[in-house]
Amino acid sequence: MVLVIAAVAWSVVLRPYWSGVEGKAGEEVVPVDASTREALLGAADRFLETDPGRVGGYVLAVDRPDLAPRVFYHEEFVEVRRKGPRLLLGIVAACEELARSGSLLIGGSGYRTSLLLTVEPVGGRFAVRRAEEPLDGDLNRPSVLAMFSPEGAPRALELEATGSDMHDALEEEARRAFALPPDTAVTFLTEL
Repeated sequence: MVLVIAAVAWSVVLRPYWSGVEGKAGEEVVPVDASTREALLGAADRFLETDPGRVGGYVLAVDRPDLAPRVFYHEEFVEVRRKGPRLLLGIVAACEELARSGSLLIGGSGYRTSLLLTVEPVGGRFAVRRAEEPLDGDLNRPSVLAMFSPEGAPRALELEATGSDMHDALEEEARRAFALPPDTAVTFLTEL
């Protein structure tokens, strides 16, 4: 009886949110080598750092500008698809606003979301021309299914749901940037 209840609980409640889903985007998925992948992720990073819709309005920047907070980004590759002469880069991006205050690493605003970036080669690099992001709740499932290929959507949903290690990577980068010990925990303003 216990095994039956456990099996039902797994299939109804505990089964991963992304299992058994398929994306609906039909463009050709393009395999890319490691150097192209890095160049595409570099373009995504430059875009996120400078996009006027994403820069500004962060908690620390508004409430504690004296801390000189910085925003750190980390992107996880999902897929590349071809759309005419341009490429569609599917990623999950994490962003976190962090600052140093003495020996503390202070955390502010942040997010983790799927993005579909339209990119094209320009001057030997890739440049982002357009960004599409999910517009719905429920872990963005309907939007992510529309934005990604059958194989890419489950990966994007999984990264959105379980990608806390993406924030760990941001915090590690911030510790190095602020010359803090590697074991410095993040402290939030509400904890001060």
